[in-house]
Formats: sequence, structure tokens, C-alpha cells
Amino acid sequence: MKTRIYKFGKLIKLLVFFVLMSFAACTVVTFDEPQPVGIDNLAKLPKRIQGQYISLADSSTLCVSDKMIRRIYDFEYRILAGELDSNYKFAGDTIININTDEKEMAKKVGDTLFIHIHSVDTLFELNYDNVARKYKGYYFINTRLGKESWEVKKIELLKGRLQISSISTKQDVENLKAITESTQDTVAPYQFSVTKRQFKEFIRNGGFSDNEIFIKQKKNSL
Repeated sequence: MKTRIYKFGKLIKLLVFFVLMSFAACTVVTFDEPQPVGIDNLAKLPKRIQGQYISLADSSTLCVSDKMIRRIYDFEYRILAGELDSNYKFAGDTIININTDEKEMAKKVGDTLFIHIHSVDTLFELNYDNVARKYKGYYFINTRLGKESWEVKKIELLKGRLQISSISTKQDVENLKAITESTQDTVAPYQFSVTKRQFKEFIRNGGFSDNEIFIKQKKNSL
């Protein structure tokens, strides 16, 4: 049975959603305050990590400016022209919903429609609820999820390779439990309170084990 596109706009949003989720942490782990504790917030993201990068995982583009980290997805979705629902028509270079006039750019090659999907996801924007700190050669971006709930990611740049690391594995959780002597339940979400020393130990013990690597591009197109 053929799959019909009967909610075209929602399908595109769903495709982008699943791509974005591939970058999200599998296990919710937060801290009760930004990390590392006792370190001043950066006024801006440092010049040395600013630039444009390409993900080794999915070829998306990561753009780092002085205040923001954005991820840009740019890809094509293919579908046979005959699989379009009767509520849609293809005209010129556009697929049009004849009921809502919603439009998506596309091109036709033979019997196949190529739909260009472009999505920009803001991963981090420096403000009251998003703070950055530098510690031991690493950069840590903290995003507020609640009044006393912060998600933390680690950023490291080495020889043109930017690595963004998250806390999402069972190993990370057990590591934090051991360091903080926590007895909390074994079911997510997890929240920890750590000292600077404990946070340092977590890093040394291989914490932030969920990594993605981005390669810096020579030209800065921000």
C-alpha cells in the first residue's frame, strides 16, 4: 500500500523533528545550578570557537557566533509524484495544498519529486537562562530547564575538531551517583548537586560520554 502525503506540512515538520532528536540526550540529567560552580559566566562565546562547522554524523552545519550556537539542516526528501494526495498539486517548482494554499518548494526529475528541507535550530543563545563558563580548557554551556534545573554540555576544540559532549548515558549517571554518593531512584529524570571538586572528578572519570564531532570550515560565513 502506498503512503500518501495528506498532511504535507506536518510531515516536513516531523522529518525535521526526528533529525533534531538524534542530537538530543536520551536520558534527562540536570544540575541544581550552572556548572562548574564558583566560575564566572562568560560575557560572550570565545573567538577561538566561533565559526562554521560540519557534523560528521549527518553533515548538518553548526554555526557558532559570540552569542549563539545554531544548527542548520539542509537536505532533500524524495517522493514519487504519483504518491501525492489529491489535496495537493505540483506546479512549476512548488507543491501546493489546494485547501490551505500551503506551499513547499520542490523539483521534479522523472517521476520523482525532490523537496528541499531547510531548518535552523538554535541550540544555545547566551542570555539569563543560558550561561557559558570556561574551566580546565573546556567550555560549558548551561541551559535552564526549570527554576533549579540546568542541562550542561561540554565543548572542546582541538585541531579544528569541535566536540560537543552531553550527559546521557547510564555510565554517566552511575558515575555521578558514585561521586555524589546519591541514593536517588534509578529512573529518569536525574538531578545532581555537585561541588567544583566533584564536577572536576566527573570530567576526569570520563563524564560527558555522549559526543558529537564537528569539523571547522576554513571560511567563516556567520
